Amino acid sequence: MTQSRDQLRSQRLRLINHQGDALRLGMNWTEEDLGKPQVLIDSAYGHGHPGTFHFRELIEEVSNGVFEAGGKPGVFAVSDICDGVVQATSGMSYSLVSRDIMAAMVEIHALGHPHDGMALISGNDKSVPAHLLAIARCDIPAIHLPGGTQLNAPDYVTSNKLWSMGAEVERGEMPAQDFELAQRGACPTCGACQFMGSASTGQVLAEALGLALPGSALVPAPLTKLLRYARATGKQLLPLIDAGLNARKILTRDAFENAIILHAATGGSTNALLHLPVIAREAGVNIGIDDFDRIHRRVPVVANVKTTGRYPVEYFWYAGGVPAVMLELREMMHLDVLTVTGKTLGANLEEIEASPFFMAERLGYLKNVKVARDEIIRPRDDPFGTDGGVAVLYGNLAPDGAMIKTFSVPREMHVHTGPARVFDFEEEAVHALVQRQVTAGDVLVIRYEGPRANGMPEMYYAAAILSADPVLNTTTAIVTDGRYSGAMRGPCIGHVAPEALEGGPIALVEDGDLISIDVPRRRLDIVGTGGETRNPEEVDDVLAERRRIWRSPRPRHETGILSLYSRVARAAAEGASIT
Repeated sequence: MTQSRDQLRSQRLRLINHQGDALRLGMNWTEEDLGKPQVLIDSAYGHGHPGTFHFRELIEEVSNGVFEAGGKPGVFAVSDICDGVVQATSGMSYSLVSRDIMAAMVEIHALGHPHDGMALISGNDKSVPAHLLAIARCDIPAIHLPGGTQLNAPDYVTSNKLWSMGAEVERGEMPAQDFELAQRGACPTCGACQFMGSASTGQVLAEALGLALPGSALVPAPLTKLLRYARATGKQLLPLIDAGLNARKILTRDAFENAIILHAATGGSTNALLHLPVIAREAGVNIGIDDFDRIHRRVPVVANVKTTGRYPVEYFWYAGGVPAVMLELREMMHLDVLTVTGKTLGANLEEIEASPFFMAERLGYLKNVKVARDEIIRPRDDPFGTDGGVAVLYGNLAPDGAMIKTFSVPREMHVHTGPARVFDFEEEAVHALVQRQVTAGDVLVIRYEGPRANGMPEMYYAAAILSADPVLNTTTAIVTDGRYSGAMRGPCIGHVAPEALEGGPIALVEDGDLISIDVPRRRLDIVGTGGETRNPEEVDDVLAERRRIWRSPRPRHETGILSLYSRVARAAAEGASIT
């Protein structure tokens, strides 16, 4: 039912707040503006990285769209930090908690001021999940505008490759000049990185949930098309406000299942297992890590996209992007869910299919680079992979679960048993890998890196070196209570819960213990001690004795936001959130 303008939150509050109008007039609002729907435009604009640097034009175009549709925009910003910039430094400990802090600030902007709706602009690792989290929490009419992707670099170099290349320079295996050339060209434009990492995955999920306009995820940032999506986002907010189409009417369980289907089909980042359950919880929907495992078992990977695949996400958008994947998998999708168009997903897809321009415009770009569309988004009956890219493992090493990106793991490592090599700090493991002090067959255990211990940083540097080594990548694994970059490849298991600081079994592992990884059976277990295989009861007895003398170390952070995080963060299986 359409609501009248005088029923809006902003107009009701004007009747009881006699100061607010005067303050707005002090910002050059007109008397006419005061009676319009008030729309929050909150973005992650900042100078921290290429994913937000170009947002000023997007903010202006969203504002123009709001004005055109009869609303009054109010512009706010909460910028993010870049996982790539802080990778392998102490700054990475701030990455995951920044999601919750950003979401809280958007909530304050949206509900602290009398806004009737909001458009949120973001495109990167923590800003997109923060904005989706805020949308679910605030439950007002809202649209997310994805920030787009970078164009390709020379020779298809992507910034995530620089980690293994840097290690090669340290070992004298690559000329420094070649490395510098790659550094200079890896990020040629603004936008999210050119692979299906956490940033690109977040944009896909926003559209898959129905919170972004159809086709708006992963637009190459230099294209005028992104500005047009921005203008359309602002204009579309007013019909949602008039209709009272709040976010939770869109964020149903079926919508979250659609998002997981797209996550599987695109080989998305493992960080989604931390973000979607938290967003769902805010929307009153119960989604857990087991839903990822269940859905990934039946959904094929149809996107041949870096890092697990061959092509950059720029080409993915040219091939039709999220709508093309949805059309390929429509029999698996919940088509009756509502979206920010005000229509169902099924109706959106029917319009796209009937349009003579939607696909034709994009496919023309592929003709320029002479790549067939089906090479990038494969037909469902000829997929890039027969099932999705993530599995959830349980066992005596991970009673509450752990995850592995199976699609990027060499087949011979889907079942592996090896001796533990234990590190209490990521830096120690990285040093051992760079200096080639790791033995083929080892299982590297990197612990005390969970949410409460150290903010749950990404172990990407270690994973990048391991996956770049042709011997270690097929013989050696990493197991951690930390997490990984969306660009991660190789036999790497993360999110082990309970974490070490909480006394999880990973805290009790010793060098030489035998660790078994069994992806088909979804198991992660300690199966021996002292280099010898033992029966489960013997292993339990040994772990019980170790637990008797184990003492939790002091928290690594005793001041600031990380000290709060160490006290209140949920477990990884619950999204590692502070709420």
